[in-house]
Amino acid sequence: MKDGAIFPPPPPEEHVGHRNGGEKKRLLPSDVGTSPDRPAVRSASSGCCANLGREEDDDVDEGRVPLDDGTVPGRASGAGGPLALPAPRESRCCHSTWNWGRFLRILGPGIMVCLADTDGPCLLTAAQSGSQYGYSLVLCQLLLVPILYGAQELTVRLAVCTKLGTTALIRERYGSFWGWTCCVLHVLMCWLGQTSEFGAIGQLFSDAFGVDRKITNTVQFFFLCGIVTMGRLGYRLTEIVGVTIGSFQLIFVAAMFLSNADAGRVLEGLGESHLEQSNYEILLAGNIGAVIMPWMLYYQQSAVCERGIRRKDLKYERMDTLVGAVLAQLVMMSMVIGMGALRYYGPDDARNDLGFGDIIAAYAQAFSGNTWDAIQPGAASIQDVHPAPDPWLSDAARQHVLAAYAAELHTWYTPGAYAAAKWVVVLGVCGACTVASMVLTITPVWSVCEILDLDRELFLPFRARPLQYCLQFGGLVVAYAISMATDISGSWFAIFTQTINGLLILPVALFLWLLASSPEVLPVEYRLPRAHQLA
Repeated sequence: MKDGAIFPPPPPEEHVGHRNGGEKKRLLPSDVGTSPDRPAVRSASSGCCANLGREEDDDVDEGRVPLDDGTVPGRASGAGGPLALPAPRESRCCHSTWNWGRFLRILGPGIMVCLADTDGPCLLTAAQSGSQYGYSLVLCQLLLVPILYGAQELTVRLAVCTKLGTTALIRERYGSFWGWTCCVLHVLMCWLGQTSEFGAIGQLFSDAFGVDRKITNTVQFFFLCGIVTMGRLGYRLTEIVGVTIGSFQLIFVAAMFLSNADAGRVLEGLGESHLEQSNYEILLAGNIGAVIMPWMLYYQQSAVCERGIRRKDLKYERMDTLVGAVLAQLVMMSMVIGMGALRYYGPDDARNDLGFGDIIAAYAQAFSGNTWDAIQPGAASIQDVHPAPDPWLSDAARQHVLAAYAAELHTWYTPGAYAAAKWVVVLGVCGACTVASMVLTITPVWSVCEILDLDRELFLPFRARPLQYCLQFGGLVVAYAISMATDISGSWFAIFTQTINGLLILPVALFLWLLASSPEVLPVEYRLPRAHQLA
């Protein structure tokens, strides 16, 4: 007290853990306009589209959710121990009725990552599944809907509660060794995936238009560089562009209904299994790897953090994820059914190694209205019209038979139908590959920034984030160089990529399960229910 005046103490400050592991100073959450995990002066998605999908209170982030004992991970008291704080009061919006306007503003991360899931290599894997085993892998696609949703939903709850990406959270919880291990594997998977996208686009334009893949890949490289540069306008705009382009692949759903697939045979195929065949097991693993890719999990968790989606909006982001999972599997199922109806050769026929040219010819036949019964009365599949050459024939004789089959294929469709089928496949595959390439460009840089404790906010002008931009361009250069130096346009590389994804998803999924089950990461109301835990 001085001269009768009371001097109030200065407002308390905290030293809190940076979202990527460093330390920064922050005002208490009670201060108006303050974001506990980022400055209030800029939103996460700065730029011309910074405020798309935001409400008035969105700039006031609630920070990390306190644990069961009221402590907040990453906060340290003056004595070095955890700082106990009361749990923040949840907004009444958490318990309000469904708000469609709010849902449409939140919509984005789940749909974009799931549309990126069904990329070019995935579509080739689905096409070969239908060509080799008909409709027997349709059930796999249906069963993968809840599995895909469940895996992606873990990243959503972790993101809204911890405000950390997958790499940062693994490093915080399990140490630098496991953080670096997961980050390195993630980057390598993204490079492999990006390379497969270049290979798929190269094969597509070679099959459809006869363009040399090196020319196509060069155009693709500069197009993706332009997409990266567009990021300076804000993440939300990048997301809108990605979802719009990725939605082109939904054209395969319409094509499925024109493939004249017999509903009864599709239902019969749901009960078929060929687990005794090693090739079936490889395709099964490829389909699983094609649906649940490790980089998808990394991406959505970081994207939810980037959007600043709050806990009160968890139900909307869950619905966003569910819609994306259904759309992704609907596209995969459409390709399996379409090729099962139009190009079912069986597992032992060499013709079952489909490329994009075969898919175009198949859809051209469907668009021409040619059914198997119209081509040959009583025929139910291409096997009945073009059976596999007898094995006792000489190689020359077999090649002659196959050449005659190929010549006859051209009589099954009109030039107009072929042109339509060509553009359907080109638009669908280009949309799928482009949105996948966008995700594969962004997510490894987020991961590297998290492990190096850098600001992972990418969507700013180049001068503000030179290293982050260089990392994005560097990843594209690596994939482009591999695609130019080697021939990775064959379907074998697509199946190889998906099989690797199927194997590497196991450790990533294990970490997510451990994190979502841990009382040291999530409070009881957000942790996995005991019924979902293995131990």
